[in-house]
Amino acid sequence: MNEIADNKREYTTELSKGQGAISETLTLLEYWERGMSADELATEAVERGALGRSTETRTRDLVTRVFARRYLVDEGRPARVLQTLRGQVPLSVLKQFMLVYTARQHDILHDFITEVYWPKYEAGADQISRSDARSFIEEAHAMGVIDPGWSETMIVRVARYLAGTLSDFGFLEDSRKSTRDIQSVRVDRPLVVYLPYEIHFDGYSDNSILEHPDWALFGLMQEDIVRRLKQASYDGHFIIQYSGELLRLSWEHESLEECLHAIA
Repeated sequence: MNEIADNKREYTTELSKGQGAISETLTLLEYWERGMSADELATEAVERGALGRSTETRTRDLVTRVFARRYLVDEGRPARVLQTLRGQVPLSVLKQFMLVYTARQHDILHDFITEVYWPKYEAGADQISRSDARSFIEEAHAMGVIDPGWSETMIVRVARYLAGTLSDFGFLEDSRKSTRDIQSVRVDRPLVVYLPYEIHFDGYSDNSILEHPDWALFGLMQEDIVRRLKQASYDGHFIIQYSGELLRLSWEHESLEECLHAIA
């Protein structure tokens, strides 16, 4: 998992390789087995024609530069989580887990959601346009986050794929239009339960739960996080104590696997 306090941002063009890649991810999860490397999965996917009419080059790109980067980090933990939940929770819930893992690997996606989508949503805006994405990229370049700068063609391309990725994950309407309607997003209970357990078993303090950047993807401030944790505690996954400054949780599940099976 990314270091909670790591504020160094790196924007790349890699998101254009797959955007949300929802259907491809679901398919590749059927073929991936624990311990299987990205190259082994790519070979299996090519030989089995897993991605339909996708060319060998495209299939290998999707496996090694999209699926592996997002889901085979941390010894494949994200892939194992998705495999456990798949078929046990609605697709909308599974997509929220996919979003978290994708945004952890793509700072540009995380920041576009937190710095463009949510401010617009909270201001009552109805739409987000590619020009909004373009302005976001140009500002990042001016601030030195993108260095060296991208070509005009690449800026247009990444702006288009940023909007497309938000559509894939349900933040914008599913459309190819240059301006897309904003959709309402609310974090679902399984992720609210799972994320604190992941942070806990990664060795961080309970208070670090409130500081984790993943919550911002769903527009949550500290008081929102505490409220969602209290709501989740009613299901018996943990007991929460919060003084206004100090957060303490008493944990019901003894491992991430146990937690996953409890919420699946």
